[in-house]
Amino acid sequence: MGPEMLILGAVVAALGVAGASRKRQREILVAWRRGHAELVAGRYAEAEASFRSTLALAERRFGSEHWRTALHVNALAQALLAQKRLDDAAPLVARAMALHERWIPLPHPELAVVLVGAAAYENARGDDGRALELVARARREAKGNVTVRAIVERTLARMEAGSGHPEAAAEALARIPVDRLEPRDVRSLASSGLARMRAGDAARAVRCFLSAHAVAERDSPGEFSEAFFGGLLGEALARCGRDDEASRVLEQSLVDHDAVVGEHHPAAARLLVELAEVRLRLGDAAGAKTACDRVLALPAPGEVRADDPYRAGATVGDPLDDERARARALLARLGAPPR
Repeated sequence: MGPEMLILGAVVAALGVAGASRKRQREILVAWRRGHAELVAGRYAEAEASFRSTLALAERRFGSEHWRTALHVNALAQALLAQKRLDDAAPLVARAMALHERWIPLPHPELAVVLVGAAAYENARGDDGRALELVARARREAKGNVTVRAIVERTLARMEAGSGHPEAAAEALARIPVDRLEPRDVRSLASSGLARMRAGDAARAVRCFLSAHAVAERDSPGEFSEAFFGGLLGEALARCGRDDEASRVLEQSLVDHDAVVGEHHPAAARLLVELAEVRLRLGDAAGAKTACDRVLALPAPGEVRADDPYRAGATVGDPLDDERARARALLARLGAPPR
């Protein structure tokens, strides 16, 4: 369930740094960060030890009934849950929930992560209905806090994917605020978007690729990932019948692609054929022909340098052959002579 994401961003709320002594502040912060890093790395037993330490420190600093303590209880529960120790996690989940209920209305929206932790526990024990109720409640109690929203939607995506509901998982991924998306989220968005497109669910694919492309624009401007996700977004828009938007996105993606790997790289073939189809539907026959002619003029992958990191693939059964066939078919529809 990716329990590390259930506690990400709760540091300030959990530590209460304003009132803590410098030494205590450092102790709890170091242990908290170490526990988070261990969860991310999959070292769950070490994370458990770290969060047992932070819980003890929090109980001494804030008291056993304080709302900040509930966050440390929840973190420890998630470390146990990651080890599939449901029986050990159960009393901690119950304690965190009891503290959460005691502090309603919430003194800080990040306390809603306790509900997300409880949802992960219920999902692990097979009560999906209860898990979804808790997720919905956490979303309400987050009150627009983008950190908690990201935790809620990321957790929901994993729950839905694990329960065999890829459509709902895609929707949840697409709801994660862009400024809270992480590299692992982008990978999930790409995989989910491609799966939805293969399933004929282009609308959800668009939402996934919109988020992935926004992150690429933000973090990797002018790099291959921006062109790559732009191409996927353009294709998904075309599948939705949003041809005007698709044309703009595909044209920009092609410009970006050419700038990174060159105008004659065979990996541009799919983009060009997609753009040709869109232009044809928009009544731009000349533009469609230009794109198809460029596909047919592209060199075979075997003519590309062997050390090129963006090679289209092997020469035997290469996708470029399929794109050339599509380009010839489009030219035939235009009445242009085959090449």
